[in-house]
Amino acid sequence: MEYRFLLCDDLESHVDILEKYIGNCMGKKGVLYKCYKTTSGAEALEMYEKQKYDIAFLDVEMPDVSGIEIAEKIFNIDKDAVIIYVTAYHQYAEKAYEQFVFHYITKPINEARLGIVLDKALEKIEENKHRNNEMGFFIIKKDNKKIKIMNRDVLYFEKIINNVNIYMVNNENISIRTTFKMLEKVIDMRLYLRCHNGFIINKSKIQSVSSKNIEILDAKTNTNKIVPIGRNYKKAVFDYYFKVKQ
Repeated sequence: MEYRFLLCDDLESHVDILEKYIGNCMGKKGVLYKCYKTTSGAEALEMYEKQKYDIAFLDVEMPDVSGIEIAEKIFNIDKDAVIIYVTAYHQYAEKAYEQFVFHYITKPINEARLGIVLDKALEKIEENKHRNNEMGFFIIKKDNKKIKIMNRDVLYFEKIINNVNIYMVNNENISIRTTFKMLEKVIDMRLYLRCHNGFIINKSKIQSVSSKNIEILDAKTNTNKIVPIGRNYKKAVFDYYFKVKQ
C-alpha cells in the first residue's frame, strides 16, 4: 500500500521541511508513501474533495482558510479522516481535541516527535481500515434494484466482457453489468487490490501469495480460491502483501 499525505502550510519552506522529515521517518520504516503539497487552505480542501488522503497535515493559521475550518469540512466528507495540526501555538491543542483531530505537532517541528505521531497515525489508519472492512458496505444496482453488499462478504471481483462477477462467502455470487472503471468509483479501493486486468481482490481475504497467484480464503466454507496475478500488477501486489507481513 502507498499512503497518501496532504501537506498544507501557507509558507512553502515549512511544507518542504515537513516533507523532508516525513521522508526521513517513512524511509526508516520502509513504507511507501506520497506527499501532496499546497500553500493554500482553499486548495487543500478542493484536493480532499477530489481524493481522500490517509493523513492531512494542516497549518492552523493561514490567510485564506484556517486549518480549523478545513478540518471541519474534511470531517463532513470523511468522518474517519486522520488530521494532524501543525502549529506554532500550544493553545490550539484544546481545539484539536474538541474537534477529534487526531493529533497536533508544534513548530519548529521535531523530527523524533513527528516520527512518534506518525507511528500512532499509521496504527489508527489500519484500525479504521479493519473496521470499515467489517462494517462498511457498498450499493450496486441489478435488475433495477439496489443491493447492499458488506465488504466483509466479498472475496474478489472478476471482469468478464461487459459484466463483473462478485464472488462472495458461501458462494453467494452476483453478476452485474458494469466495468471495473465504474466499480472502482463505488467500492472503497483502500480495502481492495487490483491484481490483474480481470481481477480485484479483498485485501482482508488474502491467504497467501506466490509468484503467479493469490490464494483467497472463504473462512465460512473453509475453501480457497486461486486468483492470478497479472504481470503489470505484480509489483503492487508484492509491495502490499510483503509490507503487511513484515
